[in-house]
Amino acid sequence: MRAVFHSWLWLMRRSASGLVALLIGLGAFELIQPVAIASLGDLDRLTGLLNIVPPAFLALFNVTPEFLGGSGLTGYLSLGFSHPVYHLLSGATVIWFACRGLAGEMERGSIQIGLSRPMSRLQVYLARVLGVFAVTLLAAVAGPVGMIAGIAVSSPVGAVNYANFITQGAACALLTGCIGGATLLISASASRMGQAVGWAIALLVVSYVIDYFADLWETLKPIETYSIFDYYDPPAALVSGVIPAMNAAVLLTVSMVGIVLGYVVFTRRDLP
Repeated sequence: MRAVFHSWLWLMRRSASGLVALLIGLGAFELIQPVAIASLGDLDRLTGLLNIVPPAFLALFNVTPEFLGGSGLTGYLSLGFSHPVYHLLSGATVIWFACRGLAGEMERGSIQIGLSRPMSRLQVYLARVLGVFAVTLLAAVAGPVGMIAGIAVSSPVGAVNYANFITQGAACALLTGCIGGATLLISASASRMGQAVGWAIALLVVSYVIDYFADLWETLKPIETYSIFDYYDPPAALVSGVIPAMNAAVLLTVSMVGIVLGYVVFTRRDLP
């Protein structure tokens, strides 16, 4: 395990600058959410504005004006965790790291450095899995911490249950970990980082589009359950402090399947 730990530490150090930049961007995006809400003033005014917003726009966040009007400030804050920009930043963070750690190392040939030492492919792969877990945790923490900082700075009108930010962070970790597990499989299959990133982002975008348009286009309804975003519910986590058991089970299963299949592919393939 010492070899795995040192390999993981080396990988984290090599990725530190890019990782810090992505995490700062993630935290900053969530910080501006309560600031923007506070700048609009009374929440009743916001509810009135939402009544004239096209349903297609609200479908983007999987909420209704009635829900936001009844949930108060936390309902509006939950929109920050279902925003496309949030998904882009959190997804890009774990995709970049997972693709850099396997496909990127194979493209540069530096994966051979680790394997030239008394390390098995399993140990090399486990170091990458630990790295994805660490990045998942950091990304899950960055968003809630940024939003809490924004609340402290702007003091928007309304009550907030800060304990529910822990639940929201767990929901974010489940989704980001799911993306990370699938990306490890993609990265283990590819030989170039750009190729792996392209496949992973394409899969993420298709999954998001299915979840979004399923509420607007009946043709996509039958396949909505195949979207990972169908199992991610920020309003339930932040407003009610609940993560449905089915949602957690599906996201964890997809993550574990991706990790296991990634290991099978990585240990059996010819390295470039």
